[in-house]
Amino acid sequence: MRVTATGNAYAAELGDLFDRIPKAVLAAIAVSALTTGGDYLQHARFRVLTEWAALYANGIVPQRPPRRA
Repeated sequence: MRVTATGNAYAAELGDLFDRIPKAVLAAIAVSALTTGGDYLQHARFRVLTEWAALYANGIVPQRPPRRA
């Protein structure tokens, strides 16, 4: 069975808030930050995947992002 890591240094910076914050809220914050406050929501998927790929490439998260279509 494959074990997936659920934490990283970024999550650790949030402390116990990481365990308490709903995933939808964290996603809204991330998308807002990556789309200039929501001004470019049409780019959200691309920017999230790009950031995920950068984090993976630099060993910050062990989960490989899905391939882009």
